Amino acid sequence: MTHATRTATLLAAPLLCLLFGTSVAQAITPPPVGTPAPAAKSSTPAKPGARAVPTAPREVDWDELLPKDARAKFLGGPPPPTHDTLGEGGLAAQQVMDFSVNKDLDGDDIKIPGFIVPLDIGKDGLVSEFFLVPYFGACIHVPPPPPNQIVYVRMTKGIALDSIYEAYWITGRMKVVNKSTRLGASAYQLAASNVEIYKY
Repeated sequence: MTHATRTATLLAAPLLCLLFGTSVAQAITPPPVGTPAPAAKSSTPAKPGARAVPTAPREVDWDELLPKDARAKFLGGPPPPTHDTLGEGGLAAQQVMDFSVNKDLDGDDIKIPGFIVPLDIGKDGLVSEFFLVPYFGACIHVPPPPPNQIVYVRMTKGIALDSIYEAYWITGRMKVVNKSTRLGASAYQLAASNVEIYKY
């Protein structure tokens, strides 16, 4: 496979699969559409006040990205389907623009599980910026997650992304900063220091 073909495949796969519902053949069988990201294994609330000494990154779940008063309504999966007359060849459903966030996460070192949607692939075939989303396979009749459920991730060194069907752990410094791209908007940005496949 040529570099151009591999790059086009990696860029097109998450866009088609997550937004337009197109099936993309890969070595791994994709999970069912709407499969949520695995839960953090030992999520604990952040303690108020200044951080005295550096500690291991805190594992967080996706509901913690919401303000406290919004967590009771958190479903942990894709939004309800929206049916219109666009058909399978139409545009993706509109993203619900909810930018309400958990400001306590700003500046925290965290570790969060999710699915990767590449935004750019370098000439070397490595991915250095991507969206992290809480569930797999949002399709044409299921809107992308709202911005407060998407994390824009940027890495100093790119990674070789072997499969879009795997869940990953992403570790890094979280910032409450909006980011808009051709695939949607996010309310968080993460400067990633480590990416690893989630082991169930």
